[in-house]
Amino acid sequence: MSIKANRMNAITSLIASKRIHTQEELMNSLLSMGIQVTQATLSRDMKELGAVKKSDPSEGMYYSLPSMDRPVHNVHNYVDKISISGQICVLHSRPGFAGAAASLIDSADIEGVMGTIAGDDTVLILLEEDADKDAIKLVLNHLFDISEIIVRVAGESDMKYAEAICEEIFISSQERKTGIARRTPEYICEKVLAGKAVIAVTERGEFAGFSYIESWGGKSFVANSGLIVAHKFRGKGVARRIKEQTFKLSRKLFPDAKIFSITTGAAVMKMNYEFGFRPVPFSELTNDPDFWKGCQGCRNFDILKRNDYKMCICTGLLFDPNDSLTIHHPDE
Repeated sequence: MSIKANRMNAITSLIASKRIHTQEELMNSLLSMGIQVTQATLSRDMKELGAVKKSDPSEGMYYSLPSMDRPVHNVHNYVDKISISGQICVLHSRPGFAGAAASLIDSADIEGVMGTIAGDDTVLILLEEDADKDAIKLVLNHLFDISEIIVRVAGESDMKYAEAICEEIFISSQERKTGIARRTPEYICEKVLAGKAVIAVTERGEFAGFSYIESWGGKSFVANSGLIVAHKFRGKGVARRIKEQTFKLSRKLFPDAKIFSITTGAAVMKMNYEFGFRPVPFSELTNDPDFWKGCQGCRNFDILKRNDYKMCICTGLLFDPNDSLTIHHPDE
């Protein structure tokens, strides 16, 4: 790694891991790492990195990089995935945090690790020829607090997550400023006990996401509903995995039913398209009045009612097993 690249990574690491208020403070921190730099060079580096000053009521002005939308005190929460192939271990982070992650790895002095090379959102970790790869991955998972996310059909033991699921559904509805029907913990537990729910949890038992299915119109229609992912686990492909398991569960329990979903989310629409869903008017969905009663908790229910349940802000998406469509499964 060049002298400049090493210095830039160090600057990124320092700004990501703690509050830096002045360039003088940054210069002293770099010096403590054995990196000498002039004021002029540091100013050019900061400009190239896009560093800007932000304000905190309690701590005053501090430096931030473009990817840091909020104050960052712990880079551990911004590392998504670690994988090993041959003598190279690849760490994937949120954009702008690879330098900070590499700095933590270097300072941890992990046995079998020769060194690191950091980009913007990727760190290449070079391993010794006889390195214990399983041990290294275990150490890295612990260092960055990474826990494998398991997506499966929910069971009775998962009813303990009902409150968290309802809270996440409510928060998502507020963030989108569109319609997500309110659900109660009792309703969620009902779906879990009926074997009609899919849940995502970490190896440590932390809730990560949820979805459920419901049959309508004498089981001729099945709705895929309530897909949510906890904030901490967003951007890691969890929604796609939940959607896939929910789709498979729907096909298993109701192989002849038409599967539908109503949503305002572009990402959910895209996933549905990949599974063979197509956009349809509400008239092609179930006319079961009990289904539409479930929309009464939605903030846009008045719009739906005024349009005689034929249209609303949501888009209707339908999978018909009798259609001659080629279905693309993301995992194939």
